Amino acid sequence: MAVLLALCVGTPATASGRPADDVGSRVDTYLDRVADEQSIPGMAVAVIDGEAPPVHHFRGYDGEGRAVDARTPFLIGSVAKSMTAAIVAKQVRAGLLRWSDRVGDHLPWSAAADATTEQLLTHTAGFTASDGLAVSERFDNSAGAIDRAARDLHRSGRPGVYRYSDANYLMLGALIEKVTGRPYADVLRSDLLDPLGMTHTSAASAEVRDLPAGHRFWWGQPVRYDPGFDESGAPYGYIASTIEDMVVYAQAQMGRAPDVLDATMLADLHRPRVHSGDDRYGFGWRVADSDGRRVVHHTGATPGYFAHVMLRSDGNGVVVLANAYSEARAPALAAVAGDLLAITDGQRREPGSGDAVLGLLPWALAAAVGIGLLATVLAWRRVRRRGLRIACAVASLGVVAAVVMGPWLLGASARQLWIWAPDAAVGLVATAVSWAALAATLVGRTRPGWITWQWVRVRPRAAARD
Repeated sequence: MAVLLALCVGTPATASGRPADDVGSRVDTYLDRVADEQSIPGMAVAVIDGEAPPVHHFRGYDGEGRAVDARTPFLIGSVAKSMTAAIVAKQVRAGLLRWSDRVGDHLPWSAAADATTEQLLTHTAGFTASDGLAVSERFDNSAGAIDRAARDLHRSGRPGVYRYSDANYLMLGALIEKVTGRPYADVLRSDLLDPLGMTHTSAASAEVRDLPAGHRFWWGQPVRYDPGFDESGAPYGYIASTIEDMVVYAQAQMGRAPDVLDATMLADLHRPRVHSGDDRYGFGWRVADSDGRRVVHHTGATPGYFAHVMLRSDGNGVVVLANAYSEARAPALAAVAGDLLAITDGQRREPGSGDAVLGLLPWALAAAVGIGLLATVLAWRRVRRRGLRIACAVASLGVVAAVVMGPWLLGASARQLWIWAPDAAVGLVATAVSWAALAATLVGRTRPGWITWQWVRVRPRAAARD
């Protein structure tokens, strides 16, 4: 009977005409390699192929040891910016805001009072990445969290220049709360989530208590990380969702829910407005061209999670959710969505690699610690010459200064380094301590040696006088 049915009906095909099982098999093989090579504990992926039902692919387990499925919650990171932009568009439609409104017209205390709503949306309000990092990961879930974080913002850049920063969308969250008179999470639910039927998505801490732990990496190994939710970061990154809901959201952004996001609104959101490096930026979305087709996409990362939504103008798209993240793995994870779209087109793709330099950094720091400790032992036992000791001590202090100042010069605080790259943070501290110990040993052994030499030289003369 099954053979007869197969002969009569044929092999299911995707909207592009290729056998579905062939595409699905190659997607599975690709995802298996990504999960293995990048040590990702759990992934949920959806491939949207035209009008055909989306195909889901699941890998591994969540942070509580449960198998990942369609209802597993993930943090979506900066993909949340596109939701904030959609809410702003709705306030513009309702007449509560205009794209050209000055932020100071609604929030006179704002660090970007002279910037416009549109400049916040396009990351041209003058905030830098460091400005946003300075108030991120506060894990503030009490009433008024977004407003408090926005009031703590400082602006260190120049308006009119594109500088990607979470600070812009944090300020937009405060702006939404001001013009609506309601908490951001409530506006998100009433204006976007409920109309789309996204019942397993939320920006309210009380509604995401079932969010499993994500994973950070310690010397290449994923380790469970559960700092809690951060409601103050909802407008730019702290929204929890499932692959099931994110597919609904992706399809709405592709024009399949015109009663919620109509064509005019989508055109505003997706229109490229400023150059942002290799692509352009619209309102909460990056916009690029691929083989004559427009690609609208955005990645997202929070400590422990990664997300990517990529939508193509031919109706194809991909949603990727993963429960582990590090900057070293960012290039490989960011390549997944584009590779899967290429696979649905019949092309072959090999998984991308991570950032080799960042991947080696924790190991290099561990080696630096070992070298510092070994040098300390040798300095104690073998180095006799005073001049050599002083020169080595100065060089050791130079290493300490470089280690301490390095993250600061790159715009990262010690707290942010600990949150995003804990192994590198520990390595930096241990390196500074070991080389400071070396310097102390060299200096400490120098003065007693000088005193001993003076005593040996002077003592016989004193004895002669006796």
